[in-house]
Amino acid sequence: MSNKTIKELADELNVSKTAINKKLNANLKRKHFSKIANKFVIDEEGQNIIKSMFKEVKSTTKNDNHQQENSETENLKVVDFFHEQIVIKDEQLKEKDKQIEKLQSLLDQQQILTLQANKKIETLEYNSEKKEEEKPTKNNEKRNWFSRVFK
Repeated sequence: MSNKTIKELADELNVSKTAINKKLNANLKRKHFSKIANKFVIDEEGQNIIKSMFKEVKSTTKNDNHQQENSETENLKVVDFFHEQIVIKDEQLKEKDKQIEKLQSLLDQQQILTLQANKKIETLEYNSEKKEEEKPTKNNEKRNWFSRVFK
């Protein structure tokens, strides 16, 4: 490894020169930078220090990316779970609708039967009252006829 310029080190690390300059402090520049032919070069120790700074950033970024991927995976799992729950609930609602429809038809049938039974009861009561009314009338006619004959 030899002395490199900031541009060369930036290309090697896949970062910008500005990113490297932001990481540098005055103390680091005094110790590891030198000027050769109008270019600042960094000695090997300075290069290692700068590389370690960006490795920490990359590993943090990788961890963040990994955590983000895990979070996205967990979110997808949650979404899938809720989607399955919605499908199950929809099926249950359809089944409940069928049950309600069946109960409604049974209730309608029960009401019809009750009406028919009430009509029969009314008919029987009417017939019974009519027979009771007819009996005294026949007796009265018989008595009247009988009484007419034997007067």
